[in-house]
Amino acid sequence: MGSGIMVVVFQIGLKVGVRTRGCNGMTYTLDFTKQKDQADEEVLQDGVRVFIEKKAQLTLLGTEMDFVESKLSSEFVFNNPNIKGTCGCGESFNI
Repeated sequence: MGSGIMVVVFQIGLKVGVRTRGCNGMTYTLDFTKQKDQADEEVLQDGVRVFIEKKAQLTLLGTEMDFVESKLSSEFVFNNPNIKGTCGCGESFNI
């Protein structure tokens, strides 16, 4: 048997942001993160740590985020009261 090296990478939370993209202007970004950046806002809910990027904080103010599972999909759903419009496919929005 050969010797193997196992690398364990610990993620401490989920980072949420927004990016300019899509046909309507903006889209959400989600990434696992190992650390909280100094300007990130931290939210702890049901044992899950969510970090909101500084440049997204005003855009996401008042937003509810939920993880929804159905027979056909599993996805994060955002209920953002700041949105003024969305594209037909629902992938981008404007404020």
